[in-house]
This record gives sequence, structure tokens and C-alpha cells, in this order.
Amino acid sequence: MNKRYRLGEIEEAVSEMEELIDIEDDIAEIDDDFQIVVSGWSVYVESLNLTLRQGIACVWDAEEGLFMPDFDVTIVYEGN
Repeated sequence: MNKRYRLGEIEEAVSEMEELIDIEDDIAEIDDDFQIVVSGWSVYVESLNLTLRQGIACVWDAEEGLFMPDFDVTIVYEGN
């Protein structure tokens, strides 16, 4: 799907797109205690030739026995 938005409108527009809910996320395993869950969808900013993906950095919680969210990240890379 290709739609054009102003940069400041993208976050709200994406949050309202129900078709993105079913897209599976990717997991980037950094090491045994740290991983980043990266959204399966991306936003391409044509005028800047950049692709943006949302992610959550997670840290291993030994007490809970699973990775827990720590902070949000934005993954930025050149091209589409």
C-alpha cells in the first residue's frame, strides 16, 4: 500500500491501520541478555530516501524468565 503523509502525521496514521496488526515482528538477538523486537512493517520517506521501523529493546529478566521491554527504538536505514 502506498500513501503519502506529512512526516508529522505518520505516527497517528500508522496507529489507525488495522491491516498492520497481523504483520509479524522480527527479533534481532543482540546477545543472551538483550534483543530488539522490530516491527514487521516499515515507513519509507521518499524525500529523504530513508526507511523507518519501530522497535522495542528488551532485556532478559532472570526473575520472570523472559525478555521484558526496556525502551523504544526507531530503526533508520537508507533506501527502500
